[in-house]
Amino acid sequence: MGSPKILIVPGSKRTGSLNTKLATVIEKELNSSGAQATAITLADYEMPLYDGDLEEASGAPENAKKLASLISEHHGVVLVNPEYNGSFSALMKNTLDWLSRNVGLDVYQGRVFALAACSPGGLGGIRVLSHARDNLVSVGADIITPQLAVGNAYDVIGDDGTLNNERSVELLQKMCETLIERARHYI
Repeated sequence: MGSPKILIVPGSKRTGSLNTKLATVIEKELNSSGAQATAITLADYEMPLYDGDLEEASGAPENAKKLASLISEHHGVVLVNPEYNGSFSALMKNTLDWLSRNVGLDVYQGRVFALAACSPGGLGGIRVLSHARDNLVSVGADIITPQLAVGNAYDVIGDDGTLNNERSVELLQKMCETLIERARHYI
């Protein structure tokens, strides 16, 4: 089988975002494990807040359609979620909501999803992962069980794009291994 193409989408566009740094770590691990991984930034896909009246009047935003098209070219997607007040960032939730609308493609079918999070705190964003999983289940997505939560991320994510915590490395490798294996089913 060929190398699966995997898209990595961090739910933060803030300069210096820990989740963007984690997306880079995941990209590096996936590429070294046999995938063709690419991390993007949602700053390149600005969208208005979801509004049913706006959708009815204008349809889905062009950037939602562009992102849906990009996702459709991949066999797997990793959503890297910052945890805001125990749940999604507004950016990630809004993106997922627009992608579930009439964008011309069903991005939640025909590929597999993985979930990751990190935070400066000890829990590593673990609370957002259950919200993300619930959201993806509600749209019928195929989601792998292994997930990655990196606590104390300022200390654990190195400037060299690696994790310096053995447990986090194990979780990263398991998530990536499982994602690649499952994504091959969609090639």
